Amino acid sequence: MSQSIKIANSTATAENSRCYLLKLPTEIQLQIYELALVKERPLLLNYPCNSSYRGRPQARIDDEQKWRDGEIQAPEQPALTLTCHFLRETTLPIFYGKNVFRAAYCYTDSNRVRSPIAWLRRIGPRNREMLRHFYFYDLNHTQDITHPQTLQRLKDSEVFRELGGRMETLSSEYCSAHLVTFGEQKGKAKGTPAASEPGVPRLRMEEEVQEAPRIIYRRMRQRSPGSLLTSLNGYTG
Repeated sequence: MSQSIKIANSTATAENSRCYLLKLPTEIQLQIYELALVKERPLLLNYPCNSSYRGRPQARIDDEQKWRDGEIQAPEQPALTLTCHFLRETTLPIFYGKNVFRAAYCYTDSNRVRSPIAWLRRIGPRNREMLRHFYFYDLNHTQDITHPQTLQRLKDSEVFRELGGRMETLSSEYCSAHLVTFGEQKGKAKGTPAASEPGVPRLRMEEEVQEAPRIIYRRMRQRSPGSLLTSLNGYTG
């Protein structure tokens, strides 16, 4: 049953409960839900890589401490998705399907990936399958060339061994980015993937400094054996 039909079928319930939100036309309801649930910037699942703090060393120290103290945490389901069964069924696909979720994987300490793995487990298989823009990301566009062991450690993690993730590498001169999907998703997300947009604005936090000289990226690719994207793309755990 489509989302629009579900919303339309709520009219009788809305009349009885005097829920004015559910009396609105379907198109208006969906616009309200997207405005309430979808963010312009990525939702972070762990502490970003050092490359995200270029020129901001104190911000890196402060943010790392906030993550350790729990002042910054991976996103929970918004209150709107918890109001009633009907709204939950309608809004969770919007929250998980339209937001960009971003996790760092660059650290030599494998414990850094524990947070996104715990988050993926916590939301459960049904919600994991709704994810359309879940990325392991590093602002450093040469990360996978200069530190291939960190990517291999990610590939060997429970994300693929246990949770059934599938990886598509979309790295470019702007960043290192690996799109991960779960379950038997029918087709890809509509529109250009976030990692394929010029400057990757939906993958970057506003304060992150973009420094990705294309000439350096080309030279790094020429030095590496074979094609970077060919060697990394299409991984399935």
